[in-house]
Amino acid sequence: MIKKFLLLSAVLLSSLLAGSFEDNIKNLIEKQTSAKVNVVNSVDLKDSKNLKMVIVEVADGSAQRIPMFVTSDGGTIIGLSNIFFTASKADEDIVSKAIDETMAHNESGQKEAAGKLIEALSPDQYITLKSSAKNPKTYFIVADPNCGYCKEELRNIEDRLKTHNVNMVIVGILGEDSQKKAAYLVDKIKSSMSEKDKLQGIKEVFSSNFKAPAKIDTSKIAATTESLFKTGAIRGVPYIYEK
Repeated sequence: MIKKFLLLSAVLLSSLLAGSFEDNIKNLIEKQTSAKVNVVNSVDLKDSKNLKMVIVEVADGSAQRIPMFVTSDGGTIIGLSNIFFTASKADEDIVSKAIDETMAHNESGQKEAAGKLIEALSPDQYITLKSSAKNPKTYFIVADPNCGYCKEELRNIEDRLKTHNVNMVIVGILGEDSQKKAAYLVDKIKSSMSEKDKLQGIKEVFSSNFKAPAKIDTSKIAATTESLFKTGAIRGVPYIYEK
């Protein structure tokens, strides 16, 4: 009976210490940054005494995870940088695994979040180009008329249309001129137009010599741009999402 009591006490003490460690991390991060986090995982380093490899997840709905070093009492946090050297192969493997898992998680979460933003758009916020393929999937391409990489992407549009419908989401993140060009394009392209005429109109506005109208209502483009870029899930153009 005494052995069972001692064993139970040891388990309870271990749980309390683990809870205190996580609470210390969360409280310290919140105090220093005002950000709320949850501890996803913590692993003791093999040869670096009193250090743990810890992964926290930001509790803001983004599900972004951050790897860091933490002292065993949870009282000191050391952020990871591009410079990390250790003579311990075991510790190097622990850190590398944590970083790889974190990056994979964040990339997957970012794609999911971006997809939700794009799929929430209404049909009047993008230009639909239909494929002649049977049962095609759909690409959404978020593009700015003044983006050089977007112009390059547009050169491949016919190849994409061989297998996919393409929904062009025209935004203006590169200044007022971009917003004016985007607004002009969205106003000009009508759903009743042929795919050839739609594509010709898009290429016209994306050409280097196209001049935006001096006066045009850009409020609709501004709203679309804001809805896609405000969370940081989409960070640049062109952004391509397959539905």
